[in-house]
Amino acid sequence: MPENIQIKSDEITFAARGQAVVEARQPLEAESKVLSVSALATAVPSEIFAGEVRYMGKVRFDCIVLTDGKVECMQTVAEFSDKISSPLISAGTFVTLVPEVINVESSVENGTLKTVAVVDTIAVLARSNEYQCLVQTDDCVYAEKRVVDYCTVSAEQSETVYVTDSTSATKISEILCVTSRSVVTGAQASDGEVKVSGAVYSNVIVRTDDDTVSTCKIVTPFVKSISAMGASDGNTAIAIAEVDDATATLGAENNTIELAITMRVNVTAIECKHADAVVDVFCADNEIEPKTVEANCVAVDPLVTVIDTVDGQIPIAADRLAADNVLCVNGSFCTLSESKVEEGRVIVEGLVGGDIVYYNAEKNDVDTLSFRLPFSMPLTIHTDAANIWATATVTDVTVRVRRESVFDIKAEVAFTLLPSTPSVCSFVESVSMGAEIPRPDASVIVHIAKAGETLWQAAKALCCSPERVKQQNDAPAPYAGGERLINFCSKSK
Repeated sequence: MPENIQIKSDEITFAARGQAVVEARQPLEAESKVLSVSALATAVPSEIFAGEVRYMGKVRFDCIVLTDGKVECMQTVAEFSDKISSPLISAGTFVTLVPEVINVESSVENGTLKTVAVVDTIAVLARSNEYQCLVQTDDCVYAEKRVVDYCTVSAEQSETVYVTDSTSATKISEILCVTSRSVVTGAQASDGEVKVSGAVYSNVIVRTDDDTVSTCKIVTPFVKSISAMGASDGNTAIAIAEVDDATATLGAENNTIELAITMRVNVTAIECKHADAVVDVFCADNEIEPKTVEANCVAVDPLVTVIDTVDGQIPIAADRLAADNVLCVNGSFCTLSESKVEEGRVIVEGLVGGDIVYYNAEKNDVDTLSFRLPFSMPLTIHTDAANIWATATVTDVTVRVRRESVFDIKAEVAFTLLPSTPSVCSFVESVSMGAEIPRPDASVIVHIAKAGETLWQAAKALCCSPERVKQQNDAPAPYAGGERLINFCSKSK
């Protein structure tokens, strides 16, 4: 009797994206000059309908200003809501939102600090395709089979986790602001959970006892187990972690910096499966009509993170203050315009940027310079995957004054990569039996093989099983071409 199985092939896809303009205003008590602004965006789904996900988000702005010759930091939070539409979204779909601030600007207008951010949000979800696949035919139907590889999501979960850290600090009188970014370096599935590992990179801008501004860089490793019902050992796990909030405070006697970080971690566990599917059929005695299906299957490789550097030089314009020393770097970012695989190498292209706040001794003044470093480079990783999805996070920026008018910049960037290989598999879903094929009780069928022809192709031409072809012919397959193949057959064979 014919036997079918159901194949559920899931693909992690970036269904759609949306942009929101978020604005915040804050009154100023004194005349101020904007030196730098950074923004951190978060977003979580609020409602999911057919074709649409609505979400709530917030942007935290950290604006460094110069007021009466003193560097200060003004912080404000603006909430927003928006929606993303896509035919791939259905009610009950698990959607992960990945927000990115692609532009932020700040200005002083009529005694008010106005800050605007453009937030680009991507909706990530599992797109499912379900197929019926024939794995066993009737005895009179000959079937060619092949192994079909596909992936099925076994668990999806979102969870809020907390990370704390403490580091020694000396000669610090005040913390102005902190910017934290998370990088996932590994995700391991086991029974009922996904263990996520990585690090949070924090850039703490402080005021020292001698009333200068400086930066403390803190790296906080983390390992968190996320409950994920349905996950099992051997699954491929994917994790996306976004910092939702970060605070830094001075500890007792101002000798430590205490960090408290809130993260939203989304995990997906994927089971790689195999099916011994029927891909072609024929019958020697009856006309048959096979129903075939084209299946989209995707093989997903484990998540991998590599760290590389982008460097360059940025000149200071002649009409700006010369630089004697760098106070801090704020608002650093990395945007990717393309990520691809070429001959097994991962190529990434994009832009690294940020703001350099620096000091001029001659004028006893502070100024700022925005930098942008475009890059296109191969990463130190080889892969057999066809596609790559990448995210980039700036983990550190080092700036040195080469001359009074030139900055040397070296940015360390963590690239988190998700390799995958899509394929289209054609297999038989069902077979309908038709009329009997008229043929004499005894007959001889002769077939001249073509170059490269397989045993299965020869069997179809000779209207018999592959085993019968081998029994009646000495020539081995695949054939060189020109071999004379014979089938002495009857209706009953």
